Amino acid sequence: MSKILVNVALPYANGPIHLGHVAGAYLNSDIFVRFQRMHGNEVMFVSGSDEHGTPATLAADRLNISPKEIADRYHKEHAEAFRNLDIIFDIYTRTTYPEHRDTVAEFFLDFNSKGLLSEHTMVAPFCPKDNRFMPDRYIEGKCPNCGFEPARGDQCDNCGKILDPQELISPKCVLCGTAPEFRETKHMFFRLDLFQDRLIQWLEGKEFWRHSVLAFTRNFIKAGLRERPITRDIEWGVPVPLEGYEHKRIYVWFEALLGYISGAKVLSERLGKKDYWKEFYFDRDVKMYHFMGKDNIIFHTIIWPAMLMGRGEYNLPYIVVANEFLTFNGQQFSKSRGIGYSVDEILKLASKDYVRYYMSSIMPESSDTDFNIEDFQSRVNGELIDKFGNYIHRLTSFIANNNLAISSFEARPDETDRHALEFARERISSYNDFLEKVEIKKALGEWLELVKFANSYFNSAQPWRLVKTDVSQCVSKLYHSLVLAQYSTALLYPFVPGASARIMEIIGSSKYQEKGFTADLLSQEGSEFKPAKGEPPFQKLALIKENPNFADLRIGEIMEAREHPDADKLYVLKVNLGTNEIQLVAGLRKHYTADELVGRKIVVIANLKPTKLRGEVSQGMLLAADDGEKVSLLAPLDGKLRAGDPVKIGEYGFNNSGKIELDKLKALELRMEASLSGTVATAILDGRRVEILAGEAQVTSHRPVKEGAQIR
Repeated sequence: MSKILVNVALPYANGPIHLGHVAGAYLNSDIFVRFQRMHGNEVMFVSGSDEHGTPATLAADRLNISPKEIADRYHKEHAEAFRNLDIIFDIYTRTTYPEHRDTVAEFFLDFNSKGLLSEHTMVAPFCPKDNRFMPDRYIEGKCPNCGFEPARGDQCDNCGKILDPQELISPKCVLCGTAPEFRETKHMFFRLDLFQDRLIQWLEGKEFWRHSVLAFTRNFIKAGLRERPITRDIEWGVPVPLEGYEHKRIYVWFEALLGYISGAKVLSERLGKKDYWKEFYFDRDVKMYHFMGKDNIIFHTIIWPAMLMGRGEYNLPYIVVANEFLTFNGQQFSKSRGIGYSVDEILKLASKDYVRYYMSSIMPESSDTDFNIEDFQSRVNGELIDKFGNYIHRLTSFIANNNLAISSFEARPDETDRHALEFARERISSYNDFLEKVEIKKALGEWLELVKFANSYFNSAQPWRLVKTDVSQCVSKLYHSLVLAQYSTALLYPFVPGASARIMEIIGSSKYQEKGFTADLLSQEGSEFKPAKGEPPFQKLALIKENPNFADLRIGEIMEAREHPDADKLYVLKVNLGTNEIQLVAGLRKHYTADELVGRKIVVIANLKPTKLRGEVSQGMLLAADDGEKVSLLAPLDGKLRAGDPVKIGEYGFNNSGKIELDKLKALELRMEASLSGTVATAILDGRRVEILAGEAQVTSHRPVKEGAQIR
């Protein structure tokens, strides 16, 4: 038995866990851990919430609450989302734990005493309007490397380049839009440059790593490592244990990595074995695995090993597994922009078994892959249900309907049976090799090949004929079919644990009943079965629906605004929709002057049946938010949109269903909801509340309104 340490990147506690996160690090690590435990290895499986730094403060500032409230809310939500997907960590830690604060202080003071830290004056962004230094993530602009916009002040999400806010083109404060000033401030720096040669030497022999991870790391080091600030001007985070730094905090890139160690310490305390964590960090025979998305590579292949080298006695990572991105209809999953499904949203549509299966089949291991709802339904129904679930049901139903007792003692293997068992052993061997190398999709492919073969074997055996002519031979064929069922169910277990447990009960494997999921299930010796008749193990997945969006939402530009001749509250507006102009009548005179309206981009419902309001025809309706105190027009966050550009509700554009009556809009339940970008427009569609999107950006209100404001 071997000891294995599996650390998974701590997700920021600033928004829901979405499927992009799951595909990036969390599902593949859970599959790997289940596989290792199935083979008898002792695994410590650690992750948790990264609660400090600017992701939490940004969300808190936008919602006008404390960072602690954000951290508490999303830590609980994240832990529940993972449990709901059967992703079970040994410890899901928090960086607000006192054990974490103490561990960070221990590393900081040790590094300082060894000369691994130095103090420098640096230039940092200062927002003159907010009158404070702004963390890097509070500054956005255009990436100087790839031109992506908006790139963050610390890293470009598009090309992965580590940035300084001063490098951004046209930088601005994300809270108020003001261009920052760059002023001097004192900070402590980690001497990362001292580890350049040791890191190069450590990377030798790592050819078993993924090429993208190794090449990216070597190229980054080759460019030259520099000192890196370890403190920052912020009030939320782990205190700096140094006089004169009372109003600064440890930089989150440094302290969050130490969540792996502090989490292991908390787990050890809970297990009643205080020093248990040391067995995983100091025993040279223990292999340390790290799982993360590709945007997190350098933190785990350069900074983290340098930190461990700095302490001296700690093990270094054995392998760093970094997945590429999961996209949704060609766009990167995004919490802030409402692109793709959160875990909670997808589990309302499909069971965790189906989600885990499909996500495993499209795992973005070597390139970005796309989550497609049609492909989701097709793969689950065609592979998991039709090929595997149907095989299990046909096999067990036949045995039950014919009242047959299946025993290994009556099995008389012929050449066909021996070939079947040999084929299965080959698939199992390849499967094991792939999962040892964390090649999830290839391992699942071996499972699918075994399932296809099992179907072919069962069909060729034709037990429905043998039961009439040679019951003994029939029982032998059914026994070997059950062995193949046991093998395939055991191989499926790391991917789909819930369904695998149910299917083991259905086939009545005595070995499963005794020991649970162990590698012993992959051996024929001692396998006995008492199949149970019942319902099929899976129900068909039905996700694809007709587009339910009956509202033709478009960007409009107000070209002219005049007072209604017969109504004190109404304007008559001329609105450009790109290919045509329409007239709208709107009750805005108490809230906007005519000059404030002309030239403004708005959101228009263009397929409303025309109606007359005090003698003037209105050919549609503009959308505005009303919180009872003020009324504000809806406005797209993306200023580049043009008149006539379509506006979606969630992922749905207009379904071209024709004109609608005003009353039908009530079904959408339009209102403003809080998000990371502020208060944004939402609607109820297809049974769930989704954001209204113009281009790739959310739609907000021209003037701030309260959360829950009605849109009319």
